[in-house]
Amino acid sequence: MTTVTLLRELLLALRENNADAFKLLLSMGLKELGLEVVDELTRDFLVPMLSEAEADRMVAWYWGFSL
Repeated sequence: MTTVTLLRELLLALRENNADAFKLLLSMGLKELGLEVVDELTRDFLVPMLSEAEADRMVAWYWGFSL
């Protein structure tokens, strides 16, 4: 999996409101690319591209809630 592929798939999962796919993709990304790459990808690229609602959804999923 490339970083571009991971970014695209994470965005699609967020836009589809699919928490399970998002968590699975993060897990796969961590295994294949490592924490440093996934951290940079989410901090520097994913979060700035999100709408406020998508960002709120991502935080809620982290805490185990669904919006």
